[in-house]
Amino acid sequence: MAPRRGDAGVSPGAFSRYTAALLAGAAALSLAATFALGALGDLAEPGGAGADGYSRSAIGHRAFLDLVRQEGRTVLLSRSRTSQKARGDVITALLEPGLGLDGERAPAVLSDIRQAASQLLVVLPKREGVPDGLRPRWVSAVRPAPIDAAERILKALHLDAEVVRGVDSLGHLDGPLPTPELLEPQLVRSNELKPLLSSTEGILVGERVEGEKRLLLVADPDVLETHGLGRGQNAELALALLDRLGPGKALLVDETLHGHEITPSITRELFRFPLVLATVQALATLALLGWAALVRFGRPLPPSPPFAPGKALLVENTAELLRAGGHAGEAARAYLRAAREEVLSRLPPPGGAETPEAWLRRLEATRERSGDLARLTSRVERIVDGRRGAATEAVRAALQISRWREEMTHGTPSHPGPRRGPPG
Repeated sequence: MAPRRGDAGVSPGAFSRYTAALLAGAAALSLAATFALGALGDLAEPGGAGADGYSRSAIGHRAFLDLVRQEGRTVLLSRSRTSQKARGDVITALLEPGLGLDGERAPAVLSDIRQAASQLLVVLPKREGVPDGLRPRWVSAVRPAPIDAAERILKALHLDAEVVRGVDSLGHLDGPLPTPELLEPQLVRSNELKPLLSSTEGILVGERVEGEKRLLLVADPDVLETHGLGRGQNAELALALLDRLGPGKALLVDETLHGHEITPSITRELFRFPLVLATVQALATLALLGWAALVRFGRPLPPSPPFAPGKALLVENTAELLRAGGHAGEAARAYLRAAREEVLSRLPPPGGAETPEAWLRRLEATRERSGDLARLTSRVERIVDGRRGAATEAVRAALQISRWREEMTHGTPSHPGPRRGPPG
């Protein structure tokens, strides 16, 4: 049968222009989200110009942590449950922790970290920054931090120590560590600390060892802050502190005491910038997969017409009915009769002088086809008698009938055309 529209399973234009535009827009947004996630990922970090591990300001510690990473150490910034993480084989760092002047929760958190950490680095605060109005991650000015901020840290560490300020210069420092370069240094005095770098005015770097626990206290944060890290041997001193606590160990930096504490939640993180971009991208992909899994995807195929246009269907159905009914002989007989009548209609006998049979015999003679009609008639009659293989024989006979009709109406190479009068 003739092929029908849609038989191949593909409809022309599976989507409307509107749907195709939506899909193209979704793909473009997904691609943009991928680039944004890689390029703007650091925007998810806490902002500000404080003295913490995220800050790029003059009093921040981001440069120090980048230096540690360049030395091959792993740096982990902890924003939750630092005391639990500190129980591992890591160096725990409290870089200018902010305990505030009121409340007891922050000192309790610091005390828990001190008890859990086997290798602890503590840097006392010294300055406070004033954020720049135009560049919030920078500081426009600095001022001395309250001395109580450093003393509360010493108290939470169970250290009997005194903070010393107002020293004009370090003078001569004694100790096995590199000598730093500091302006207006801050020192501590304590009999519980072993001096690693000290002068007559006090201790810059002190150490306390209790069994397997080791504490290093840095009194002046200028050694590690961005503005002072590049001076003299400050960077060498900062790395030497870590080597003393454990060569090659990972550095765990607490950020909960800087106000960056979060409660771990996968759901919240997935819907928080920039991970929300990846979440939206994944949801869009799942939506498209669900759409594709439905029974119908894209524009519906138009319904096929009940009957194909043209004569082919009529001929095929008629042939099928005749074959199924065993009437191949009658079909061949009817086809021969139609061919005979077509020849007579196109080449009628002149003046009615002859019978149609006689006229056809004369035409056959002029076209060198003498006796063909009689042989075709005899062959068709044998098919009508019901001989086995009648259908196949009827097809062969139909081919010969068609050839006979063509020869009679169009002539042969020696007789190219019919004559409009009696032959001879």
